[in-house]
Amino acid sequence: MGTDDLGRDIWSRILFAAPTDAMVSVLVISGGILIGSLVGYPAGYFGKSVDEVNMRTTDLFLAFPALILALAIEATLGRDVGYAIIALVVVWWPSYARLVRGEALKIKSMKFVDAALLSGLSNFAIISKHVVTNSLNTLISYATIDLGNTILVYSILSFLGLGVPAPAPEWGTMVAYGLNEFPQWWWYSIFPGVVIALIVIGAALLGDGLRDMLAGEL
Repeated sequence: MGTDDLGRDIWSRILFAAPTDAMVSVLVISGGILIGSLVGYPAGYFGKSVDEVNMRTTDLFLAFPALILALAIEATLGRDVGYAIIALVVVWWPSYARLVRGEALKIKSMKFVDAALLSGLSNFAIISKHVVTNSLNTLISYATIDLGNTILVYSILSFLGLGVPAPAPEWGTMVAYGLNEFPQWWWYSIFPGVVIALIVIGAALLGDGLRDMLAGEL
């Protein structure tokens, strides 16, 4: 993959940046699932005023374009990978809240939930033992697909100068840096961009295959 103008190996820098991008993706998805579950499951299961309050709060965050909101949050907090994770979690959880709410609405109408209520189980026990458990397949497959999207958005933040500060390598930063020398030294930005594309496509294919596999087991 060649070297940059300072003699640094592009391939080595791509490999060195991989753990950071993977960590950001996993933490953002985990945070989004945690907050989204705390909002979505009660909304779908209890309905009425709980659903109204939780979903209107979710809609408030969804009203802003995700990338613009993340840029605004990180620009306010500062340039740091920790702040980038916080900014992405803030814009990521609403989609999971809607996802788990839909799953809770579907599962609570099933017969085994009625049987659990008649057996005397509390609402908390039903949500944790039945609703959450039976929605894990959908949640896992969606989260797997979403890993690539998280890396893509984080790379965009880094491309715009809000990622890991230099000289630490990061895929989005490498693409932005390479554009200054494009097309003469095209490999500066092309190879990191190709890696991002492959990761996004690979995560989407993996999530799609995992969804089909889990659906086949039901």
